[in-house]
Amino acid sequence: MAYGQEKGGFYYWVSEEQMEAFGRLSDLERLKWLEEAWLFTVAARTPETARRQDRLRQGLCISGKETPP
Repeated sequence: MAYGQEKGGFYYWVSEEQMEAFGRLSDLERLKWLEEAWLFTVAARTPETARRQDRLRQGLCISGKETPP
């Protein structure tokens, strides 16, 4: 599928330069990068997304209508 023609969700592309830059980071720097990305996604998520994530952590279905088998 060509860029810009995706249905729903999102599209993210990483350049070779970005991959190389990440590869040069130390383990500690990579962990810090990961934590910062996680903090951003937690801060940017919608209340509905937060509820669904909480339900998944509890082993429940995200819709709240049924529990998984």
